[in-house]
Amino acid sequence: EHIPFRLREIMKSKEKMKMGSRKLKRMMREPKALVTDIPHFRRGKKETVPAYLHRMERETQHVLFLTKNQRERQPELQLQENETKSKHKSEKKKKLQRLQKKKLEKREERAEKEMFVDEIQFGEVAMAPPSLTTKPKKAAEKLQGASTGLLLSSMLGHSVVSTSKPSMARQRMMEEERERVVQAYRHLKMQKQEQQERQKTGSGFKMMRSQ
Repeated sequence: EHIPFRLREIMKSKEKMKMGSRKLKRMMREPKALVTDIPHFRRGKKETVPAYLHRMERETQHVLFLTKNQRERQPELQLQENETKSKHKSEKKKKLQRLQKKKLEKREERAEKEMFVDEIQFGEVAMAPPSLTTKPKKAAEKLQGASTGLLLSSMLGHSVVSTSKPSMARQRMMEEERERVVQAYRHLKMQKQEQQERQKTGSGFKMMRSQ
């Protein structure tokens, strides 16, 4: 008996309500059975015996063909494949984290180097050598190495310069020496600038005479 399409949809909706959404989703996720259904033969009213036997033979051969060529179910291999995929995904995530960490370290190192670069604009005269305003990360390691060297020198019998606070006379001498070095540095800078200006002026005159 033919059932109208609208009635079939109503019957399906009722079945879904009875089964529940969770059970329905679980059934949809489950793979279809790989075992081929065994056909049940029944002779039709107007079907002759030779036609009935021929149909039985044809359907039997079809079932045998499907059974022979169907894929064997191997849940162990499927579980192993899932574990391998999960392992590859975890390794890929760790590799990505390592790359991000390296990029962050390089970025911090570049920023730290830029902190100690004293940029001088074109035409600007530096009146004193650049000075450090922040303490580098490796300063503690250098200080530790220096103390080790002093200890080794004292053990070998070499004279070691005292690290105590210098006297007033020593401080005055150091200040005068520093001032002398700064003045010499400024003088060299001014000479270099004057030399560059003379070179520019000479090249300008040459160009005018050539024209």
